[in-house]
This record gives sequence, C-alpha cells and structure tokens, in this order.
Amino acid sequence: MTPNKKIQNRINQLTDEFEKQQIEMFRWLHQNPELALQEFKSSKYILDHLKKLPGLEITYPLSKTGIKAVLSGEKPGPTIALRADFDALPVKEETGLPYASNAKAIYNNQETFVAHVCGHDANATLALGTATVLSQMKEEIEGNVVFIFQPAEEGTPQGEEGGAALMIKEGVLKNPDVNAIFTLHANSHYYPGTVIMGSGTTHASMNTIIIKIFGLHAHGSQPWKGKDPIVAGSAIVNALQTIISREVDLQRGAAVITVGYFYGGIKVNIIPDEVEMGLTVRSLDDDNKKLLIKRIKEVAELEARVHGCRAEVYYEQDYPRNENNPDLYHLMFPVVKNFTGSGNLVEYLPRTASEDFSFFSQKVPGLYIHYGTAPRDRPLSESKPNHHPQFQVDESALKFATRLECNMIYNGLKLLASNPTFLNK
Repeated sequence: MTPNKKIQNRINQLTDEFEKQQIEMFRWLHQNPELALQEFKSSKYILDHLKKLPGLEITYPLSKTGIKAVLSGEKPGPTIALRADFDALPVKEETGLPYASNAKAIYNNQETFVAHVCGHDANATLALGTATVLSQMKEEIEGNVVFIFQPAEEGTPQGEEGGAALMIKEGVLKNPDVNAIFTLHANSHYYPGTVIMGSGTTHASMNTIIIKIFGLHAHGSQPWKGKDPIVAGSAIVNALQTIISREVDLQRGAAVITVGYFYGGIKVNIIPDEVEMGLTVRSLDDDNKKLLIKRIKEVAELEARVHGCRAEVYYEQDYPRNENNPDLYHLMFPVVKNFTGSGNLVEYLPRTASEDFSFFSQKVPGLYIHYGTAPRDRPLSESKPNHHPQFQVDESALKFATRLECNMIYNGLKLLASNPTFLNK
C-alpha cells in the first residue's frame, strides 16, 4: 500500500500538538498505578479525557474498571479494535524518577508497593493519543475504531474474574462487530523507533495453579509426632521440575513451571499443619499444556502422600496461547514496514511470556506488536526488562508508537474493506 502523505502529515501534526499533554498523561498514570480490578482512579482519568473528544460513544464499566470507546468514521467500512491495558504490578519501583510511584495497595491480603513496571501506563497513553488524533480525522476514517482500555491483564486476585475474558463476555467485541484487533506493548530490549512483529504463535499459554499441602501439627523439637507439610512441599517443588526435564516433549516448544511463592508456618519451633504454594505454568504447545496440568496434580498428590501429607490442587487463571493471525499479519506488514523502515522492523519470535490478549485473538483476527521503549541515554545492556523494579520507558517512544497506531488503524480499515474474504472468516 502506497503511503498517503497527506494523511501522514496530518497524523504527524496532531501528534506533535498532543505530545506535551501526552507526556503529562503518561507521568500521571505512572505515578498513580493501581492493581488489577482496583484501577478506579486510572479509569476515571482516562474517561475524563475521552469525554472531551468529539464523536466517541463510551461504555463504562466493563470488567469492573474497563472502558470501551467507539469512534464511527464518516465513511462506511469495517471495524478495528485497539486494546490498551492499564493495570500495574505489586512491585516497588526503584527508578529514581521524579515521577516514580510510591503507591501501596493490598494484594492477596498483603500490603505491597505498586508500580507500572511493565509499561501498561505507556500502552494506555498511546491509545489516548490515538483516540485524540483519530477523533479529529473522522472525515477520513472509513469504518469504526473501538478503543478498549482493559484492566487486569496481569491477572486477577485469586477467585476473581476480570480482564480480557470478562470484557469479551460483557460484549466488548460487539456493537459494532469487530473485524480485527491490534495491541501494542512496551519492550525495553529495543530503543524507541523499533517495532517487533511476528506471525503465528507469539506468547505461551499460562495457567495459575495453587497447591495446598495438609500435614499434622507438631513441636519442632519432636517432628516424628507430626507430618511436616514444609518437607512435603519442598519435595513437590523439586519433583515438579522433572516433569519439564523428563516428560515434556520440548521439541514441540518451550515449557516452564515456576513456583512463585511458598509459605506456611509462623514460628521456628512449630511444624505447621498447612502450607501453600503458587505456580505459573507456561507452554508453547497445547498438548504439552494438557500434560503439565495433568501431571502437576498427580505429582503433588503422590509426593505429599509419600510424606504422610495430603495435597489439594486448585486451578485459577487459564490463558490460551496468543496467535497473531497470519492473514492479518501479511495484510499489515507492508504498512508497518513503510512506517518504520526495514532496518527498524524486527521479527518477533515465540516466547514463554503470556498475554490475555490471546482471548481477543481467539475471537477475531488479532495482531500483537511490541514497540521499543529502552532509555536512549544508556546502553541497551543496561536497560532493565519488563517487571523489573528499574524498568523505565523512554518518553520519546510515546509519539512514535502513537503515530504507528494511527497509521495501522487508518490503513488497516482500508485494507480490510478491500479484502471481503478476509472479513468473512
């Protein structure tokens, strides 16, 4: 597709005009992070801006704190959705930035610091910029744009429902029916100006599994009078890794079992009667995923029994693999390449990170893309990864990625309209 210079110049002009305000919005979101399903201040802040834009039809709330805003162009055409997540993580920020977060919240019944160390504040700011720009270009829009501000991408508290799955259940992809969906995500391994994009599987499936081990209370000086769930749990932790190393066919794709927490007991000389551990399980192959889910339960129950204890296994979150639709990828690849230049477009390879955008891409053709956010004032080797306490977004990435989103949506609507077979899939 030949770039429309008039449209590109208009997008550039409007993003230039919005740049200062966009950085201010990013800093506000960064300094006011909120955990999954607690994003009430953030959603109000986003809503307040969206309500000022012309021609948006807004629905709130979806998935408790999520927002849907529909921009109808003045020309008929298909519908593209843009998803932006805006929840934060239970991590203490250590960037030293003047707008760093000092926020605290309760997470799974524990007080914790909260920080945007995954870049969701940037992702949301891009979508706000894109909505601001495109709402001033309605006369050029051929179809509809649905802006989805999604909470709880990082997962919900135990026993709660939310995020992409709940937004879909509540009809976020309907009225109008969405034909394709895009999302852009911050990536600290590349400088601003770089785009990372791939076809097919991009992210692993993810399962959250809780294991509770029940033993028999005893004094620490006389362990033979009890059944120690800490010892049983330690054996389970080690045994779980042999599932990966000896049972999973890694030729099909990578798989991971990580025990993220393990707690129980309260005093050094008391053997508790119960402990709990939490697992995250990732797989790039669906058959391996089924094996992992089955064998984790069997291993936990059998290993606990060996130590005279009893294990109960609870299944929490279940994210499918994310698949970038190959047809949509090939349709949009020239648009992205024309925008970035071939030297700044990097192939995205499958990885064991997970994303609940996968629920969207199961329903409609989806495209998940990374944009570089590494600080330009330091070597890439010193840029900290997502979820690290020192993760940082170079603010110059905001305008670049907003322009990319605007170009993808404007051109994507035209391309979808000219591909009726694709739309009927």
